[in-house]
Amino acid sequence: MAAGCSKTFTSKYEEELYYDVEYEEFCKTFEFSNSSTCWICNGYYGPSYEEPLCGTCHSFIFPNHPQDEAEGLVTEVSDDEDSGNDEPPENGSEAKDRSDGDPDDYDHLDRPRPAAPRNVNQYLEMLSQPRETDESQQQICALPVEVLLSIFSYLDDLSLWNASEVCKQWKRILEVHIPQQMWKKYTKERWPLFQQISTIPNWLHMYGALMNSCFCRTCLVQMAHKAPMRGRVNHIRANRLRNDIRSLDLDATEGIDAVALDNQLFHWQASILGPAGSPYEGGKFFLYIVIPCSYPMLPPQVRFLTKIVHPNVSRHGDVGIDIIQHNWSLALTISKLLLSVQSLLTDPFTQICMEPELGRMYENDRPKFEALARRWTWKYAMYEVLPPVDGLT
Repeated sequence: MAAGCSKTFTSKYEEELYYDVEYEEFCKTFEFSNSSTCWICNGYYGPSYEEPLCGTCHSFIFPNHPQDEAEGLVTEVSDDEDSGNDEPPENGSEAKDRSDGDPDDYDHLDRPRPAAPRNVNQYLEMLSQPRETDESQQQICALPVEVLLSIFSYLDDLSLWNASEVCKQWKRILEVHIPQQMWKKYTKERWPLFQQISTIPNWLHMYGALMNSCFCRTCLVQMAHKAPMRGRVNHIRANRLRNDIRSLDLDATEGIDAVALDNQLFHWQASILGPAGSPYEGGKFFLYIVIPCSYPMLPPQVRFLTKIVHPNVSRHGDVGIDIIQHNWSLALTISKLLLSVQSLLTDPFTQICMEPELGRMYENDRPKFEALARRWTWKYAMYEVLPPVDGLT
């Protein structure tokens, strides 16, 4: 009998089969993964390509921050120099200048390039134009290896991994011709808090397993781009973040870590270990943190990257915790925020849930909830201890 489950099994095979069925039923019910439609618009704006949100809904709910506002961001201003009441440009002329240009104008951008349009206007323009069928798609796989390698040389690591998922032939080519040390480097760049505890036989499979363990691949692209925020940064924010970094180093809490991904300290990656005695024990969960320009007056945006079954974590990874939503305090730091998220794994708040069905399961069928949460922890959050087996990622 498995820990936390009242059901008795006659064999290990029966136990595994039971949890596999529970896992598949949960995926189908809540559309956490393997979903072809957006859970917001149900496919009205187009396919989601096995993501929780389609491109249009994601752009509305989690807007990207354009790169062209990078210059002049880090300034030293006082509160009375900016009233915050500047009028927007008339008739949306500024947005029009950015979105109505010739597509060939994007050729000058440095690689890696975004895998999707950068604003809502471009999404809607794509949706309004019919897509022509590509008759040469079958001929691509017939290209010589030398030609494919020449094409692959222009791709970044995320695009290379997507290419490896196209077909077995491309995956074999990438495994043979791209050294394991290169995939190890890619993994460390995308997941700076990932620690190699055990021997990893194939870093390409590890890279793919970490990517597949995430709620949303679009958020991974945003995190990798490290786009600057809108607005201005002042001394208060910079000094506060320096103190937060110092507290993370000096007052390190066991199982909690965070690192800034850009020089302006907008984008962070954090990790928390599952608390002992909880169904998340043994797992390491990665989080994506966005620090706004007005921090610490406004709270950071915190989102789980690693898939997790929890009543207070949405299927997109958003965390429903009161200190972020309503009760933010200037006394809270990044380390205290992560500690609160970690404690939430031990004691979920089920009166107000981001996933009500999970809240009801937690209250009415605790063994089933814990077995399911433990199953997801084994599947998505333990790659440092249990590297993915070839072909089973």
